[in-house]
Parts: sequence; C-alpha cells; structure tokens
Amino acid sequence: MAHEELRSNSDDDFDRFRFRRGLELLSSVAGKIPADALWLDLGCNQGQFLEDVIATNQVKGIGFDNWDPAPKAPHDIWRYLKADLDKALPWSEPADFVSALEVLEHMIDTDGFLRRMHAALKPKGWLLISTPNINCLRNRITVPLGAYPAGLEYRNIVHHVRLYNVGTLTGHLREHGFEKIAVSGVSFLPLSSSLGTGRLSERLADMFPSLCNNLLVVAQKP
Repeated sequence: MAHEELRSNSDDDFDRFRFRRGLELLSSVAGKIPADALWLDLGCNQGQFLEDVIATNQVKGIGFDNWDPAPKAPHDIWRYLKADLDKALPWSEPADFVSALEVLEHMIDTDGFLRRMHAALKPKGWLLISTPNINCLRNRITVPLGAYPAGLEYRNIVHHVRLYNVGTLTGHLREHGFEKIAVSGVSFLPLSSSLGTGRLSERLADMFPSLCNNLLVVAQKP
C-alpha cells in the first residue's frame, strides 16, 4: 500500500534487508528466478522491491499501488498501474510471480485479495508475502502484561486491519488453493538493533518464524 514519501535511510536499509530475505526464501523453494519472467508486485510503493528484482533477475516488472500521480520511477524498467487492491487487480496476463510485501494486513477482504492473487498466477507460479505476526515474541511477553498488541491498530493510522500468525496464514493460503508453503521470519532480533540484520538474527528467524515480528511466506499455485 502507499506509504509516506519521506523515508529515512534506516527505513530503506530495513526494506532492502526484507527484500533480500524474501528473495532468498523464494529461491530456496522455487529455484532460480528466470529472466523475462512476469512479476506483479502488489503494493509496490515507489518500486523499490521491483527495481531490486529486476536488477538481479531481469524480470518483467509490473507494480500496483494507489499512488496518484504515478511514482517517479524509470518506467522503461517497470510499469506502474494504479489500483485499489482491496477491490480489484487491473491485470489479466497470467504471471510467473506475485509479491505482496507488508500489504495483506491492509486488506479488509483478505479472501478476495488471496483469490485475486491466485487467479493472477500461472499454474506453478509463485507467491511471496510478508506481513506482521500477531504472535511474535514481543506480543507474547507484553500482551499478557496488559500492553496493546504490536502491529494492530485501534484507529486508522496506517490501516492495519488484519493480522495473522503462522498457522492462520498458511491455513488461509491452503484454503485458496496454494501448496508448497514455506515460512520464515524477516528477522528474529529487532531491526532497530544493529544485530537485527546480522547472521544470527537471520538463522533464528529461519528456525523460529512464529516468534518473529514479521513473517515471510512463499507458496505455489498448483
């Protein structure tokens, strides 16, 4: 979904870390990403993730978000289409890959969103999702002590209206016809710490995704 345009360097660094983690999980399950594959990125923001994927894998990238006017992007590299992702995906050509990074939590109609992503994929196409984890270690410790759950909202600030845990997300994907589901965490240690993007944090996130603040999930359309 569209975010504020002013971002700090640390935000960009965290995004790049999440992008790399997602692509590594995808490659570990799906194998090498072929050049010229069609990649749809839902909630593309300013195209940061698409530009990374295109630079490393030479895919054909299409980004969707609700920015108006369009992002200031090199449109000879990727194409932007404005869309209300909670209602429709204005695209009909079957894709090899669909990504939605930190988007699912914004969707009121999650069934409709998952259904549209499934329909957008070719048979044997791959889905990549990242989303907050309501059962992260932080919430397991603080919520029983009376704290409000991290990642959730009681008023509309960044529009987090749906939160998942590992079991609910994988089960919901299976309900919508996805298989070969693989799960990891973005990081185990807080990204606000210098250790958050380190190798120990990555290894623990792979081992204990259900305790991480944000989940990474890869799934295939049969």
